[in-house]
Amino acid sequence: MRLALRTRVFGKKIYWYPRLESTMKVASSLAEKGEAEGTIVIAEEQTQGEGRGGHYWFSPSEGLWFSLILRPCISASWVPRLNIMGAVGIVESIRELMPLLSPRIRWPNDAVVNKRKVSGVLCKACIEQERVNFVIMGIGINLNIEDFPAPLCFTATSLKREAGYSIPRGIFLGNLLRELEELYLLFQEDFSSILEKARLFSSLLGRQIKIDTEKASFSGWAQDLDEDGNLVLRLQSGVLRRIGPEEGYVQIK
Repeated sequence: MRLALRTRVFGKKIYWYPRLESTMKVASSLAEKGEAEGTIVIAEEQTQGEGRGGHYWFSPSEGLWFSLILRPCISASWVPRLNIMGAVGIVESIRELMPLLSPRIRWPNDAVVNKRKVSGVLCKACIEQERVNFVIMGIGINLNIEDFPAPLCFTATSLKREAGYSIPRGIFLGNLLRELEELYLLFQEDFSSILEKARLFSSLLGRQIKIDTEKASFSGWAQDLDEDGNLVLRLQSGVLRRIGPEEGYVQIK
């Protein structure tokens, strides 16, 4: 895979593997040993790819699977915002490289095309005494996958299937890392500008949805994202309910 980098930090050091259980596990181990921010771990294939909520992520060789080591100076409460940042970066990369597609963000961490998932972000933090030691941002892109097993064939798609042509992984990864690095530089100083992009690309705002949490289910209109990236849901009673990125799963009614 040829990688044309236009970044200062992200991707300057790469660990590449033909097959791994999970890039996040390897990246976390490296980070614990002091590996630098911006280092990425890439696998041609993952056998135990991890999605949100511990769900299995289908990760064959035709996709792009990598994890990025971050060392942000933030409080633990800010970590969920990185999922939104990652989703914005993915959507912007798709829009730049494949302008005929119209990718959207399904809050908080998925990118969808034609209502089917093409990508996801999962951020896990190592926190010590309320201080974030490091964050692993895992990203999966259904790049050139042609066939999905059931039941994924009903909910997932790939960029190749939507665009009708293959996308070189090196080109996509290089572009995505540039987008992510630019957003990351904004992240701590101007998260509001990232939120504006998340609102612009949202597939949920203005729609009637249902959110299932561990304690209850809520139905209403997705009204906005607040300053912390929480989804503001207007319930049928008119009451506004804020749902955190880690709290529940969205169903579109």
